[in-house]
Amino acid sequence: MPQPDRGRKTAFYYALPAMAAAVPTIPAYVLLPSYYGDDLGLGLALTGAILLAVRIIDMLTDPLAGWLSDYTGRRKIWVGFGAVIAGIGIWMLFVPPDQPGGGHLFVSASILFLGWTLFQVPYLAWGADLSGDYRERTLITSLREGAGLIGIVIAGAIPVVMMNASRADEIRTLAMMTIVAGAVFVTLLIVKVPDSAARPGRGRTADTQQAGVSLRARFAQSLRSLRQNRLFVRLLAAWMINGLAGGLPAVCFPLFVRYYLKLDTDTENALILLYFVAAIAAIPFWVFLAGKISKHRVWCVAMIMAVSAFAFVPFLSAGDWAGFAVICVFTGAALGADLALPPAIQADVDDWDRYRFHASRTGVLFALWNMTNKLAMALAAGIALPILGAFGLTDGGDENSAALIALVMIYAVLPIVLKAGAIGMMWRFPLDRVHQVAIRRRLARRTF
Repeated sequence: MPQPDRGRKTAFYYALPAMAAAVPTIPAYVLLPSYYGDDLGLGLALTGAILLAVRIIDMLTDPLAGWLSDYTGRRKIWVGFGAVIAGIGIWMLFVPPDQPGGGHLFVSASILFLGWTLFQVPYLAWGADLSGDYRERTLITSLREGAGLIGIVIAGAIPVVMMNASRADEIRTLAMMTIVAGAVFVTLLIVKVPDSAARPGRGRTADTQQAGVSLRARFAQSLRSLRQNRLFVRLLAAWMINGLAGGLPAVCFPLFVRYYLKLDTDTENALILLYFVAAIAAIPFWVFLAGKISKHRVWCVAMIMAVSAFAFVPFLSAGDWAGFAVICVFTGAALGADLALPPAIQADVDDWDRYRFHASRTGVLFALWNMTNKLAMALAAGIALPILGAFGLTDGGDENSAALIALVMIYAVLPIVLKAGAIGMMWRFPLDRVHQVAIRRRLARRTF
């Protein structure tokens, strides 16, 4: 059973590593492909193929990482181990030799993403372990995701501050910042935050208590049995759909600014910064609102706000940076809810899973949650880029009305449809505060 709710200081120490973990996000996903493929001469085709293979492997390791943290009943050891491995991978990947080959890219990227997974999955599950209170969980997740957004903003500001610096210097600086901040913040996390999963019986779920069953069979059975948890499947499906709805605009954002609005790079960078700042600023509002009404309803309200903002995109014209800035503010604010509220709902679903199925598998649930998020982002790129390429957007597509229509459809119209589906799935989600409190009381009377 989870220990009593922790104070805000504990939540603060818990959230700090998210800031360090977010700093390399932009370089890893945006800068490195062109850096290795173009600047370092590895070739775009080979670089893309290697990174795709690494991401597929990375996605498959999520459930295993979650199950291991549940089976051992420990979060700290995996978070610390993963952070060390990720630090090694970051330095190898971000500070390569003068002429790195494909083998260096594959090995260093694999080490980084493996460490990232071993850190991130138990870290997310740890947040759910810290508190069983309906409102407190929202605070914990909002602090964590807010810290992550601050890390992304810092990473985006570094190239602006380092004027006239080379791409290699920028990436090396981000690597050093990540490693130093990660060492400090992860150490504080391990020292200051209790490992709420590390208690007798916590690592032994109903499926791991079967005598004579191999670890491999237990792992597979644990994943299969999750299909019976309809609340988890419903929330995960909504998270996947909304993740795809958010991933499509993210992938298309630079293309929309460049080819549809015809704005320069400086304006693009300012709009990106505005988007993330709006997300950070809106998180306290969503947390306050979630304390008054159910979290799933607040999330739906945020998605409705995003849908309303996207509805104005087709009415923009070339050079309309002010109108698009307003859209960035509202969609960025909605992003704050997307990041803060669904993981808190997932923590409540974990209580239901433990009550209904007599199983303690928080790590596995959050591993599938993390894997679904990665899949949504991969699908967004896999859907948007080939279609826009087929329409010839980058080959004079700024004068091609069909290409621009396709860009608007993918950037705004398709996300509206997807978010409407997610809203329909979550509006009447049955697990609200009253039900969660009742489940916690029943769990408090149970020993297993």
